[in-house]
Amino acid sequence: MSKAKWKKAAKITFEVLAGVILMALFAVFILTKITGKPIFVGDKTTMWVMTQSMSPTIAPKTYILVERITADDVEVGDIVVFESTDPRISGHYNTHRVIKIDGDTFVTKGDNNPGDDGKYSAQADKIIGRYVRTLPVMTFLARLVLSTAGFITIMVIFVLATVLCVLPDLKSFFKEKDKENEEAKQREKNRLVQEELARIEQEGVSIEDLQEELKDKEHKESPKG
Repeated sequence: MSKAKWKKAAKITFEVLAGVILMALFAVFILTKITGKPIFVGDKTTMWVMTQSMSPTIAPKTYILVERITADDVEVGDIVVFESTDPRISGHYNTHRVIKIDGDTFVTKGDNNPGDDGKYSAQADKIIGRYVRTLPVMTFLARLVLSTAGFITIMVIFVLATVLCVLPDLKSFFKEKDKENEEAKQREKNRLVQEELARIEQEGVSIEDLQEELKDKEHKESPKG
């Protein structure tokens, strides 16, 4: 394969891989939204903050970037994500700021709340991550996804964009492969013709004898009637 063809094949491979990665990230985005559980890629994940308890730092209905940590990494002032024991949201995750550390209890408080979380503050074994920053683009997309029409629109745009980016190069690649196959077939035909001509010349068969042989063959193969 020529250098140009190698480059084109590498480009197509890169675009396909990029498409797969984007689809995987989108899948993580959707699964996180549906399940409400963090799905870490490496040591990072995204989470959806619904309430205004952390306003203005984190506005309601905002996607945030979270890094995986343990309780040993937490310092006063950090915004942590932890599994809440509050019966109103038990089993779900809360995102509040640590205002005090008391042994295995990390006293937490929403920036917009009048008081701390008290007995429902973060426990060491319940902390899963630390807030890094908000994600404006994902937030915009997520707010669209909240509506059925928005979700369908995003899916259609995503699929179409992937297809439009990759399809032209794929068509060109397969077209060149077909051309290479046809050229290979033609070379094989030419080789067989040359071998047959060499055999005829070696055996001393005349053109007239060859023509007679072909006529006899056609006569034998023609339908009887």
